[in-house]
Amino acid sequence: PSILLGSLCSSCEADAGAGAPWAEPNIGITSASICPPDGRKVAVGCDDSAVRIFSLDRTSSKKNEGAGAASLGEPSMVLLGHKNGFPVFDVDWTRNGRTLLSAGGDGTVRLWDTQAVGPYGRLSNVSQQKGSSSSSSSGGATSASLSTVEVPGSKAEPLVEVGGAALAVYRGHAPGTPVWSVSSAPCGYYFATAGSDYTARIFATDRCTSVRVLSGHVSPNVNCVTWHPNCNYVVTASDDKTCRMWDIQTGRCVRLLSGSSRGLNLVRVSPSGRYAAGAGHDNVVRIWDLGNGRLVNELRPEQSPGQVEGSVQSIAFSSCGAALAVSGTNCVRIWDVRGAGNHLSNPDYFAATRGPSATSSISNGLQTLTNPLSEVEQARPGTRAPTKVFQTNNVSVLDLKYTKRNLLLAVGDY
Repeated sequence: PSILLGSLCSSCEADAGAGAPWAEPNIGITSASICPPDGRKVAVGCDDSAVRIFSLDRTSSKKNEGAGAASLGEPSMVLLGHKNGFPVFDVDWTRNGRTLLSAGGDGTVRLWDTQAVGPYGRLSNVSQQKGSSSSSSSGGATSASLSTVEVPGSKAEPLVEVGGAALAVYRGHAPGTPVWSVSSAPCGYYFATAGSDYTARIFATDRCTSVRVLSGHVSPNVNCVTWHPNCNYVVTASDDKTCRMWDIQTGRCVRLLSGSSRGLNLVRVSPSGRYAAGAGHDNVVRIWDLGNGRLVNELRPEQSPGQVEGSVQSIAFSSCGAALAVSGTNCVRIWDVRGAGNHLSNPDYFAATRGPSATSSISNGLQTLTNPLSEVEQARPGTRAPTKVFQTNNVSVLDLKYTKRNLLLAVGDY
């Protein structure tokens, strides 16, 4: 698959054509999410309690330039609502690409409409025009039209402006504890949250309190939550070195995914729903079979002597499930995971693919031949070497997302 890496600080053009990165003093980026399905918008959670939306559609921005639209280097809108100056730790788009969920350090989750008209969703920049051809008089009274006043030398003003609006605020986690992760369900009606109160919770968009409490982790920090494709399960990752799969109908843990040596901060489920990939601070991605809960693969990148062990920032399965993209501190690796289930659970397969000195046995009747593995056989699905590595020039990649045509989109900040 191909890859497109975009940076929040270099996705703009100044008036003179040179790069003009977005940079505001004392404001940091804590999370980012690429809008489905084509990534033309990026939502960014900041440490000043604000959510900023960046539009990457240059065509629409140029059309709206006369309407006072922000340049490509500036956020197209800023959503304010989280309280007490705590950072926004996670943002996630819903399936329609219009509404957005944000999880903050104030213990709340907020639902935003990024296409609401005007500030707080009302008309703006509307003027009355008298005595024009578009107005009609009846009984001496002049009717008003929704158009701007014609002043010589003035620029046309739009009737409406898109300012975004807050739709709802959801509470349920323990007071005073942050919400680390939020994930919208593929069906669009529910969403899941994970916080620092030992729990994950299921919410419905039309109720301000949780409908399910998923309790069972032994560490207070439940760092990540994601949905199973069939919408009947969610998977969480925690600092207790485990991932857990939950039945949202009963609220019970149905799979305990163990085997990690350190805490886990990311988890994703493959499009087929068979595998779950979890990553932690040891720069290792582990893959479990959700059918039996067994660890079937470990993706360990090679490290040079003296290299500092990094952490995984984001992971994403391709739309076909054949590739897994993993972003580290300075690169994005693409792994072929088509044979992931045959790596550790099958001892013969593991022995045949663990190194260049391995041998393959071919039985033909009563004769058995033992030959060194060729380069093609060593690189077959299930091996531990990534198929491709993209350097990011020390850019921290905050989010990865595959399109339906297997184009990998990445967003990061300097």
